[in-house]
Amino acid sequence: MKRTVSGLIRLGQGPEAGTAAREAKALARLEAAWPLVVGTALAPHTRPLRVRHHTLVMGCWRNELIPSLRASAAQTWPSVQERLEHMLSLKLVRLEVVPCDPPLPPDAPAPHPESDPLKAVLQRLRALRNARWTPPRA
Repeated sequence: MKRTVSGLIRLGQGPEAGTAAREAKALARLEAAWPLVVGTALAPHTRPLRVRHHTLVMGCWRNELIPSLRASAAQTWPSVQERLEHMLSLKLVRLEVVPCDPPLPPDAPAPHPESDPLKAVLQRLRALRNARWTPPRA
């Protein structure tokens, strides 16, 4: 909790909580319309990471594209900014391009516990250790 003039308020319930919720909604809308916003050439290599203080942070996992994206951002940002305002009613003033990891495939199944190779090796080592260990004699 943090202290205010009138007393204590819970974290996440102050004036900044509304801003965070609006930014999260803006990011969700942006993710849904991402190919329309950046185009079909960039959409497979980029994704919106966050919206903070009217700044769009765009991630790119192809490192060779990042310098050219940063250089062209100054020229193309006004048209992207106009598209965002027209399509999604988002008023963003800046764009940052940063490196990021590629997103996980949506249909990637979780690894099955029996198929985990590390777990299988550890189980074999435990079995060997238990087979060799004998209790001390009293």
